Amino acid sequence: MKFKKKIITLLALISVVAGFGIAHNSVSTVQAKTNTTTFPKKMRGTWYAYFNKKKILKKTFTKNKEITYDTKGKHIRYLHKQPKVFPESSKKNKNWIYRSETTKVKGHTWYGINRITMQPDSTGEYYSVAKLKGNSVLGYAIAHGDTFESEDVHWYRSPKLAKKFKKTHYKDFDFKIVYNLD
Repeated sequence: MKFKKKIITLLALISVVAGFGIAHNSVSTVQAKTNTTTFPKKMRGTWYAYFNKKKILKKTFTKNKEITYDTKGKHIRYLHKQPKVFPESSKKNKNWIYRSETTKVKGHTWYGINRITMQPDSTGEYYSVAKLKGNSVLGYAIAHGDTFESEDVHWYRSPKLAKKFKKTHYKDFDFKIVYNLD
């Protein structure tokens, strides 16, 4: 009888230890893909902003291009996979941009963009798309030094909306954050 109890106790102990081992090994952290070569689907399409009291700006995102239209014409920047070491700037890559980190600020996801002349930890551009007051709004922010701040200009899906909301500010979408780097 004592032998049976010892065997049952030993089997129970082995089962518990094995169960903890299996449970512990089955939990793993999945690394999200951060170095992508496409713009998020919700960013793609044409956006308009009302600027300087009477000027409509236009910007288009495709799967891997950012096209900006201004008085000097059309400017295209091509999205590429970010290299481990940035190459020297040249004619070939002067219009290349890279998706860098994605960060959350005040509940909104901001997608980082770097140019060939920028190192990943220096000044960067960020875009975010949010549904605000019933409309899709593209926000633009800049990180430089110890400051991360959004621009006053917001982008909308039509020129009419851009003009209508030209002076609109959105809580938590318009911000300035100063980091203490000391």
